[in-house]
Amino acid sequence: MPAPAQFQAYLGASFVKTYGEAALTIGDQTFTRYDVAHDIDCPVTKKSMGILTAALKSLGVKTAKAALEIRAEDLADLPGVGVTTLYLFLCWQRAQRHSDKAVAAWYGETVTFNTLKHRAQARKDRDKAPPRRRRTA
Repeated sequence: MPAPAQFQAYLGASFVKTYGEAALTIGDQTFTRYDVAHDIDCPVTKKSMGILTAALKSLGVKTAKAALEIRAEDLADLPGVGVTTLYLFLCWQRAQRHSDKAVAAWYGETVTFNTLKHRAQARKDRDKAPPRRRRTA
């Protein structure tokens, strides 16, 4: 994939500039939009990159190694994280692990991300529900 700077005359300087700015931070690694599209091979929006950056920061991720230990369930529990954000994280995981089998092992049970989100919400609902009283006759 050619770098956007090669097409600056057609794309405009502001597009080329923003495409080369940091858009995603995973631990101690920072990626531009071009890096994400070219090196991680993941055509997603800048918004999902910002969501993933904020999500990993809220989980306390400081290194790429620590990011590899984050589970899909951890991401499902965070507000704003959706399927597109997970897709970006899966692409990064694949680039780091160099194997689809390793990514499958990391993800665990083969269920959709929406199922994981529903399970996380059900856990939250159970945890904050008041304890049930037994009826005494």
